[in-house]
Amino acid sequence: MRPISIVQHEDFRLHETPGYHPESPERLAAIDEALQKSDLANEVVQLKSRMVKEDELCLVHDPAYIEQLAKRDQQAKERNRTIGLDGDTFLSPASFDIAKMAVGGGLNAIESVKNDHFLSSFVSVRPPGHHARIRHHMGFCIFNNIAVAARYAVDHLGYKRVMILDWDVHHGNGTQEIFYSEPAVCFLSLHQFPFYPRNSGWFTEDGDGEGKGFNINIPLPEGTGDRGYLAAWDAIVTPIVHEYEPDLILLSAGYDAHIDDPLGQQRITTVGFAMLAQRLLDLSNATGAKVVCFLEGGYDLTALAESVVATMRVLSADSEERSAEVHVSYIMPNNATGKQPVTGDRFANEVDDRIEQVRKHFSNYWKCLRP
Repeated sequence: MRPISIVQHEDFRLHETPGYHPESPERLAAIDEALQKSDLANEVVQLKSRMVKEDELCLVHDPAYIEQLAKRDQQAKERNRTIGLDGDTFLSPASFDIAKMAVGGGLNAIESVKNDHFLSSFVSVRPPGHHARIRHHMGFCIFNNIAVAARYAVDHLGYKRVMILDWDVHHGNGTQEIFYSEPAVCFLSLHQFPFYPRNSGWFTEDGDGEGKGFNINIPLPEGTGDRGYLAAWDAIVTPIVHEYEPDLILLSAGYDAHIDDPLGQQRITTVGFAMLAQRLLDLSNATGAKVVCFLEGGYDLTALAESVVATMRVLSADSEERSAEVHVSYIMPNNATGKQPVTGDRFANEVDDRIEQVRKHFSNYWKCLRP
């Protein structure tokens, strides 16, 4: 098996949200349990997390925003209860420190693939991060875990071109804002559109200044399914990654596009996520870029846990034979998910038209997309 590491710890469950909230501590418990039952149980290497330093947070976040959160953290501790930062995002007495630990865990994962023998890592932490903006929390997110890691990789670890891929069902608007003018970090998001955040993630949002063309949105219609996501990946993601030639690939690994998820409507199956992970591995092998995955959304506990394990099993496969065994284990009728790939034929024409729109638009910036 290819060496793979994971950042996980029970402390990340201490970030508490109201009982009705989908982003719950049970998400990580489900992932941990599924991983222990899988063939990776004794193969994955555990990485420790650490508290991120304030100057590291300031790589992407405004110091005034961090100070504001520290004051709200003090309020939560004094009242000994969870307080609302906005309609979706909450701060419990432990949340501020846990959010900083989540960012630090991502930095440790980046360093593990840079300095150690690991070829990939999975950062299984919460709260998630890709909606967190420079000066604002939103969408369950407090700090932008993946953005801090990308900036840290460029500024402190010597990476020249970092590719952030985001397959969460929601547009990673915070990551987009942070790197909108930055060619050293290329951001590409596949997401349901229109959806949350409102009016965010259309393909004409393509960067600014030196970053023009390096912000790539693939807004996909509701109900796209496995077929549509794989088609979009093959037509746009694969050629762009080959042309960009990243030396590090980061994934915002959200699983709320799953067919069983209560928030999204994109109908990707666990089989589909395994196929997307295979394409991610293929890009890693072709470019030599190592991969670090950051947990984002995913709110059906079974679907989330199975999809995370599927991603890690694919990334750890060290041969074509091993990859085939992994995929067969999901596709056969008695597989763990019980679901076959969803073709999305009902939406095929709409999806294909959207892919062509996006490809044509970004052919202005990427030679690989030109006829």
